[in-house]
This record gives sequence, structure tokens and C-alpha cells, in this order.
Amino acid sequence: MRTKIIIFALAVLAASAGLRGQSVPETEAAKKLLAEGKFAEAVKKIEPVAKASRDYIETQYVLAQAYRLNGQWEEAEKTTQWMLDLRPEFVGGLWEAALIREHIKDLSGSVDLLNMVYHRTASTNYSVRIAVLEDLARIFDKQENKKDAESIRKEVARLKGLQSETSTSTHQ
Repeated sequence: MRTKIIIFALAVLAASAGLRGQSVPETEAAKKLLAEGKFAEAVKKIEPVAKASRDYIETQYVLAQAYRLNGQWEEAEKTTQWMLDLRPEFVGGLWEAALIREHIKDLSGSVDLLNMVYHRTASTNYSVRIAVLEDLARIFDKQENKKDAESIRKEVARLKGLQSETSTSTHQ
């Protein structure tokens, strides 16, 4: 559960980077509820706003996450599809779609989408790249593809080292 929350937080950071100015107080409140593990409350908070603000991608993104984390898979899939129809290049939408594909056991589809997310994420955005790779490794494990899972974990370790070096050098 903690991993899902951490991944959620990283994804929100990545998604909101290019979306400043679109956030509304309810969106921020729903993000907080999700981070606290209050998924049903987050759905109740964000759903009316998302329905009234169909073109606000960040609000739709938070709603899709709230639905997914609350186990409302059909609603999560519909909202994610709406995001992708609205902005096909939106990394958050692709990531949500990958997690939904994983849930419905379309593991190869999930891998394809996660690869898209990874390659569309800035090479210096270590936190998001690490989280995407951890998702990929988990899926490779489910596919019993131990060789690729191990290779991915080595890349995660390398990126964590770079992240640590970058963090250390910026604090000196």
C-alpha cells in the first residue's frame, strides 16, 4: 500500500509540472486525501469538480487515480480514456492506463505503456523514472521474466545512485 502512495505522489509531481494554473482547491484536497489513503473520500471530493471541469487534465488525472485506488476500475478506465482522448501525450494518463492494463492482466500492454512513460520522462527526473522502472520490474516478475526484471532493478539502483549524487551536490 505504501508503494502505491509513493508512486501516486511521484506521478502527481510529474503530471502537475506542466499544469500549473489548472489546479483547483478540490483537486489539491483530493490529492491530500489520496496521500492519506482516504480513497473513497477523495472520489467524493474530486468527482463533482471533475465532471464540471472536463477539460482540466490534472483534475481528471486525480479522479482516475482516486477511482483506481478505491477499486472502481470501470470508472478509472473511462476517466483515463477521456484523459488520453483529450491529451494523448499526457504521461500521467499513459501511466494510469498502464496500471489499469496490469489490473486486467494485459501485462504486455502495460509494459508498452510504461515504456512510453519512461521514454517521455526527462532523463533527469530520477524519481519518476525510478517509479516507472519499479512498476516495470513488478510486471516482468508477474510474467516470470526474471532476466528483464533483474536488468530493470540494476537500472533502478543506478538511477538511485545518480539521484543521491545530484541531491548531495545541490545541498553543498
